[in-house]
Amino acid sequence: MDASPSKRKQSSDVSSLVLESDNTSGTLFEPHTDHKPGLFEPCKDRKHELRTAIAAATSELDAQRARRDALEQQSGLTVERARQLSDENIDRLHRYNDTKDAAQILFGKLAELKGKTVKDIYAEYDIDLDD
Repeated sequence: MDASPSKRKQSSDVSSLVLESDNTSGTLFEPHTDHKPGLFEPCKDRKHELRTAIAAATSELDAQRARRDALEQQSGLTVERARQLSDENIDRLHRYNDTKDAAQILFGKLAELKGKTVKDIYAEYDIDLDD
């Protein structure tokens, strides 16, 4: 079985990528020694870029926390208290909207009973249509 030169070249290219056993170092596999210098430099550069990005993000987070703490002190409200007030206001808005919907239904029924339009009922009770 005589391999052509192109097949031999492919075989030698592949063998340079194969990890070989090295019983003397105590490790099971080591990279082949004839790799190109600087082969892993892009990985080192990427690690440096990632570390720099993490440091910048951490710095930004610390600045945002400091700003939040300053605003808490200035306003006298904690984040938890502000959330509680917001939730209370949302609950009030829900009750308002439910009440308004009920009033709309009542005005509609009243208009139907009187044989008028809802617009006429609003005018009769001096209520603005935008309310």
